[in-house]
Amino acid sequence: MDTNYNLNLQFLRIYREADKNVFDQLIADNEAWFIHDEIYGQLQELVKSEHPSVKLTPEDYSILISQRLGDLSIKEYGVWVYYPWSKRLVHLLDEDEFIEVRTNRNRYKITREEQNSLRRKKIGIVGLSVGQSIALTLAMERTCGELRLADFDTAELSNLNRIRTGVHNLGLAKTLIAAREILEIDPFIKIRIYTNGLNQENMDHFFAFDGKLDLFVEVCDGLDIKIESRYKARELQIPVIMDTNDRGMLDVERFDLEPDRDILHGLANGLDPSSVKGLTNEEKVPYVLRLIGADTISTRMKASMLEVEQSINTWPQLASSVTLGGALTTDVCRRILLDQYHESGRYYVDLEELVGDRDGKAELSPVPTQQLVNPYSPLEWSDVRSAADVFFEKYQDVGSKITDHQLDAIIDAGISAPSAGNNQPWKWYYRNGVLFLFHDKIQSWSWGDYYEMGSHISLGSALENVRMQANALGLSIEENIFPLEYNPAMIAAVRFFPNAEPVQESTLDMAKYIFLRNTNRKLAKRVSLDESFYNEMSRIVSLFDPVKLYYTQDEAELDELADIIAECDKVRLLNEMGHEEFYHEIRWNKAEADKTRNGVELDAVDITASEKAGFKVAQDWKAVKLLAQWDKGDAFKKMSLDGIRCASGIVILTIPVFNHSTLIQAGKAAERAWIFANQQQVAVHPLLSTAFFFSRLTHGKAEDLPQHVADKLSLLRQRFLKIMSASRGYDGTKEYEVFVMKVSIAPDAGSRSLRKHKAELFDRD
Repeated sequence: MDTNYNLNLQFLRIYREADKNVFDQLIADNEAWFIHDEIYGQLQELVKSEHPSVKLTPEDYSILISQRLGDLSIKEYGVWVYYPWSKRLVHLLDEDEFIEVRTNRNRYKITREEQNSLRRKKIGIVGLSVGQSIALTLAMERTCGELRLADFDTAELSNLNRIRTGVHNLGLAKTLIAAREILEIDPFIKIRIYTNGLNQENMDHFFAFDGKLDLFVEVCDGLDIKIESRYKARELQIPVIMDTNDRGMLDVERFDLEPDRDILHGLANGLDPSSVKGLTNEEKVPYVLRLIGADTISTRMKASMLEVEQSINTWPQLASSVTLGGALTTDVCRRILLDQYHESGRYYVDLEELVGDRDGKAELSPVPTQQLVNPYSPLEWSDVRSAADVFFEKYQDVGSKITDHQLDAIIDAGISAPSAGNNQPWKWYYRNGVLFLFHDKIQSWSWGDYYEMGSHISLGSALENVRMQANALGLSIEENIFPLEYNPAMIAAVRFFPNAEPVQESTLDMAKYIFLRNTNRKLAKRVSLDESFYNEMSRIVSLFDPVKLYYTQDEAELDELADIIAECDKVRLLNEMGHEEFYHEIRWNKAEADKTRNGVELDAVDITASEKAGFKVAQDWKAVKLLAQWDKGDAFKKMSLDGIRCASGIVILTIPVFNHSTLIQAGKAAERAWIFANQQQVAVHPLLSTAFFFSRLTHGKAEDLPQHVADKLSLLRQRFLKIMSASRGYDGTKEYEVFVMKVSIAPDAGSRSLRKHKAELFDRD
């Protein structure tokens, strides 16, 4: 068993012959390099404590001390303690008198009777990066008579920001450092150290050897030990305290009074200790957040956790917070052991909230400083009908009436189109053989969608779905794009006509894929696609003049594009308005997605539990704002980098004229190219931030972008154009990238994003 009861201290009472011989031998062998003899001062303190109401004179001290010495010389009185690690011999009062004097200044915050009661208590601590401060404070206050310290680690230089020790102790076990520090304060405290940490083999010994613990303090990093140690504490009905050294959070679990209580207040229910053993610091993040509460940690801790294994190795711990934790834990331990406090709970002593500038209170508000306000109102059906009235006044011709079955199938196809953030910016209306597509701008308005680029691409995709489905039903169509100049909300009027030619099998298959098409964010190994795939996709896109297609599957170029696209995603999340819009799109679970039937369900994205937890933490703009100020936030690039590193290729669609009509045409081309890829069992993932930001940069003159961000985006676009112009004839001054997508061979994406109910999006007369 890796324990040591007294760390080889020697207690020498030299009025005994055997101890006197050892004492003399230490001196003779030059093993006592430093001899400290302040026994007279200690005796003065002792007699003064016994006569607190009397102002003693030097003569009084001499008489009282002489009486106490009796037949012993002052050198023989008390005990000499030899500290082998420092070669020190120290002359002290013996145990009872030492404790009486050392705790005298505790009166009457702690009475003598209470102090004597605490002297019989045993406290165990696991984890000494934080636990050292707790152990030292417990020892200084003498809140117990025995301490059991467990930690497998040794002191490193980076530990010295919070562990009180000298550089000469680097490489020593943390348990040994803490134990020596305590014994140099009070050699009579019993200490047992577990230098292999707390584990399955020694847990029974730690908790129950020579009498069970009276209280257990858990401040370790090992998630499995956090859980297993609590099960043992609950089994033995031992109360548990945990300090998190962030916002002064202290956890209390009174298993002595509530033996059936769920561990960690139920937050660890269903968590198997074996499944969380040996995780990296990044892998621990979601579990740590679950146990301590992602919404309750400090802003700086949130920002720091987003940088774990990016720019820092693990989460930070400050000496001030650790020291505060030592004080809080010791205070609560004492009151539990003295039967003065009986509840379980989670408590905060947040100094930033308690002590701070009054104006600083505003920083605690979760409301962003640049609150986005949608300037649009919902598109009412009465407005839709009024616009249709104007259309029929202007255009006398009507299309052929279609059956209800055909109309339902066509509308189903239209509302199945993709849209940025799955915002579904459309309303459909049918009258007199004409199907109208309207832009419901309140659904698609966003800061990121400069010039409504994304929404018009989505509307174009919806129109192409209508055409493909109509063709599969034996119908041809005639489109009138923006038929009412004064009303840009009316995107198109579509007439239907019977098609005399039989429906081709390829047409039916294409229409089938309208409902199978999906966004696939799954990760896999990079697999090259045959050039014939890109050639056919290029041919399809060329049908939608003036849209052009460019692509690359060169590995070096893909790696460069991965960094460019990832940087654009990072820019979005480090921008307050971009950040707000991103989280407006997120649906955290299926229940939330079912309720809104729009947005992107996070569970559909191929990310780890750690990354999902990171997104949850990053929901707090104040934390992300700190990353922006520190020029950090590379974690926001990781998902994009991982995704593109497994891409077979990157496909880019461009237009020569940047207006709503050509954007609609680009949307049609994008939908057809996407469906073609899915027909070939090739996964597609659109990458929107690059085109969105480059459009704002080139056409919007970097509107609403800070200068340093505009400069960064300008450099990113230069890198982008350098790749795309190489041997491809791409001219970034005469054509503009409006749609970027990754193609890859990937596992099935599973379910598609939900769509709103048809009754909400479609009406007819």
